[in-house]
Amino acid sequence: MAQAFDRLVRRCIAICLVPVVLSGCQYFSRATAPCPEVMDAEAWVNRMPSIGASPAKLIVSLTVSDERAWMMKPAEAEGPGEMSLDLVPGGNSVPGTVAYRQRQPAPLPETIRIMCRGGEIARIDEILIVQ
Repeated sequence: MAQAFDRLVRRCIAICLVPVVLSGCQYFSRATAPCPEVMDAEAWVNRMPSIGASPAKLIVSLTVSDERAWMMKPAEAEGPGEMSLDLVPGGNSVPGTVAYRQRQPAPLPETIRIMCRGGEIARIDEILIVQ
């Protein structure tokens, strides 16, 4: 009887650990995902008038050669007049696209660098103003 109980407990533990192990594998595969190729990168400031007088927003948009979800996070810029964004796995995005939005910084950066795993994968030198 004790042996049957021990087997039952071991099976229950094994069944309970399967989701934990699988989620760990999924996290590990996301964390080690190679950087996607950037097919197109653009940035603009939206100053279009709207109801509620929302503040102007800086929008950065990428088209990538990857169907996985990616997102951009602010990173430390290396020089003046520069903005850096880290491309990292995760987030909610339409496959093949990545977007980042924030209030318009003052002053507006001259260059936006897109970084992934410590290396620059794209650079935007022209930021359009939409009025």
